[in-house]
Amino acid sequence: MTSKSKSETTKYVKHKIHDISLDQLTRDANQPRKHFDESELDTLKQSIEEKGLIYPVIFRIDENDNKILVSGERRFKAFQALGKETIPAMLIDSEKYDEIALIDNIQRVDLNSVDESEALKNLKTKYDYSEKQIGHLIGKAHNTVSEIIKLNDLSDDIREDARQRKDLSRSALLKIARLKKPKAQRKAYDALILSLSIPKKDIKRPRQTAYKKTIIATEKTLKCLQDIDLEALGDDRESVVSKLQELLVEIQNKLGTTDS
Repeated sequence: MTSKSKSETTKYVKHKIHDISLDQLTRDANQPRKHFDESELDTLKQSIEEKGLIYPVIFRIDENDNKILVSGERRFKAFQALGKETIPAMLIDSEKYDEIALIDNIQRVDLNSVDESEALKNLKTKYDYSEKQIGHLIGKAHNTVSEIIKLNDLSDDIREDARQRKDLSRSALLKIARLKKPKAQRKAYDALILSLSIPKKDIKRPRQTAYKKTIIATEKTLKCLQDIDLEALGDDRESVVSKLQELLVEIQNKLGTTDS
């Protein structure tokens, strides 16, 4: 009598946690996270070694009985690096497993802006969601969702490079995405990357010239004088007039020095 392997005879219960062999799990090609930061993986490995795995990975079983990793690839990679053979995993039956993958990634560690934009666009296209529905799903305002999805207008080469840069803000990328021509996007993106490479202490604001400072001070003084209503000052009128006379004398002295 031939015995079936454990993987063939095990019955997996939905929404229960099972110990799954790492070599039985297959990466989902639609996983929202495309880039994995090595320092974050190192931190996760250390945490798992010290405290164990707090959250199980999530998997589904496809029509060919393959076990597909829906969410938790960082945890999966950490277990691989630690030389572990199995990992706690929970089976789900949701048809919208990509929603779960996206939400889980956002809740665990923020996705970079490019990965997030591609994932949201996929949800919008696949399920015909409105931006308001997606916002409700991930807990963000619909105008924020619109901005995130707009990043898909970046050229392919810019998206691939930006995916690996943690120092790029969504707002900076959004300005570039709003440029219609690829050449204009490339020029703006290169300028952005160059600006990030300059140490902040080396970025100096242009100093105001003496001329500029004098003009600004004079304009402020003029504005103050124009706003003064002597008739509305009542008993304080005389002291204000006295100060204005002092100012007049000082102005005359300054102007007198220009004639000598």
